[in-house]
Amino acid sequence: MKFENHQYYNCEITTNDNQTYKVNANWIHNQNLDNFQGWQCAAGQTRLNIDKDLNVWSGLCENQKLGHALDGFDVFDAPSICNKPRCTGCTDDLLTAKRKI
Repeated sequence: MKFENHQYYNCEITTNDNQTYKVNANWIHNQNLDNFQGWQCAAGQTRLNIDKDLNVWSGLCENQKLGHALDGFDVFDAPSICNKPRCTGCTDDLLTAKRKI
């Protein structure tokens, strides 16, 4: 299945040929199209997750540890590379900007 534009969307996906698709994040997950491993992702720039131990992560997916809430952490100034085999079913992570490189 290929990406397609939706009438009601809440995120955008841009492929390596610069095609941008406006889609619904839940649709991406339900269609098993949420494998963004190796893609650029703005988690860590626009989304943070703080776990019960106060570790700060890039996104709910915990793609990369950014530091600790009490000891300091850095927010990314550029997209990171996703290292997860599948994006979480969390709409928040799926809403995060992604770009295939």
